[in-house]
Parts: sequence; C-alpha cells; structure tokens
Amino acid sequence: MPRYSIEIKKAAIAEYKKTDYKVMVCKKYNISRMTLDNWIKLEEETGSLEFKPTNKRGAPTHIKDWPAFEAFVKNEKFQNISDLIPIFELHFGYSVSYAVLVRAIHTLGLKRRKGRFYA
Repeated sequence: MPRYSIEIKKAAIAEYKKTDYKVMVCKKYNISRMTLDNWIKLEEETGSLEFKPTNKRGAPTHIKDWPAFEAFVKNEKFQNISDLIPIFELHFGYSVSYAVLVRAIHTLGLKRRKGRFYA
C-alpha cells in the first residue's frame, strides 16, 4: 500500500472541493475512490490530513507461551518482579512490560513473603 505525501493529499482534496467530481480527481492523481473518500473523511473528522497515530507500540501485552513461562518462573529465584524482566527477555527473546509480568505472576498464584523469594 503506497503512502502518499501530505502535498498530494491536499492537492487532491482541493481539486475535489473545486470540481466536486471524485472520478476525475482519482484519475488525475492515480488514486482509488476509496482512498479519496478516506482522505475526505479524515479531513472532516480531524481538520488535518496527517497520519493517525497507531496504538500498537511498545512491548507485547501478553505472554505467548504460558506453560514455558510457568516453568521458567518456578525455576528462577527472584525477589522483585523487576529483577525478572531482563532474564525473561534473554530466555524468551521478546520483551514484556512490568505490568504484564505482575499480572502473570499473580495469575499463577505466586506471592511474595516479606524479605523472601516468590514461591
């Protein structure tokens, strides 16, 4: 899917507003009708033709292999969940957030005793 520059988008929208004829604008700028409709809708909703920011950034929101994670947690000794993050990344090859690990450890039923390791 090609990405069009802001200048092309603005020119196509201006041409459409001037002529009110979508088919001609699509042929002139070699874009699909759906693309032009999406640009028009985007400009009406946001007032701009900038790209919408994506929500999927950062670490994954889940652990991919639960049985392997459970075995990993039971074999590792750690006092704080934050100590587990770099070890997890080395073992599984991807990173997860602190909150994901907290939720996963509590889902497994592990609790920390004061001053001791998780068990």
